Amino acid sequence: MDNENKRYETVCGEVIFHSRSVAVCVHIYAEVEGETYVAALQRGERMDHGGMWCMPCGYLDWNESTETGARREVMEELGIKPEALGELEFLGVEDEPEAYKQNITFVYRARVDGLLKLCSAGAAEGEVQEMRWMNVTEVREGKHEWAFGHDTSILQDLEQHN
Repeated sequence: MDNENKRYETVCGEVIFHSRSVAVCVHIYAEVEGETYVAALQRGERMDHGGMWCMPCGYLDWNESTETGARREVMEELGIKPEALGELEFLGVEDEPEAYKQNITFVYRARVDGLLKLCSAGAAEGEVQEMRWMNVTEVREGKHEWAFGHDTSILQDLEQHN
C-alpha cells in the first residue's frame, strides 16, 4: 500500500488531494517586559501560501505521536530545541477543510522564557523565508497576511487563555 497523500490535477487545473492528512501546529508565546510575542515564520515562495506568515506547522510523520511531531516541526522550522518548549498544552483539533485539502490539525501551545534565538537550518530548502518573534499587537492590527487562518487562531487563543 502506498502511504503518500495523492495529489491530482482536475481538468480545470485545480489541485486536489485524495485523502485527509494529519498535521500539527504550535503557538509559541513569550512575555517580555509586559509584551506578548508569538514565534512566527514567513513561508517560502515555493510553498503553499508562499510569502504568508504562519506558526510552525506541518504534517505528522509515520510512527510519530502528535506531540513528537509538533516538537519536531518547531525544531525544523524555528530551531527551538524540544526541551526548551517545556510541557505542550493541547488546544484542540482543527478540521475545517480548505478548498483543496482536508487536514486534521492537532494544535498545541507552549510558553517559553524570553525571546529564544530562531534558526531555520532544519527546514527544507525554500520552506522558510524569514522567522521572528512577532508582537501580538502586529497580529491584532492585521499588519501581515497569514496562512491557514493562523492569525485568527492566535487571537482566539489569546482571548480565551490570557
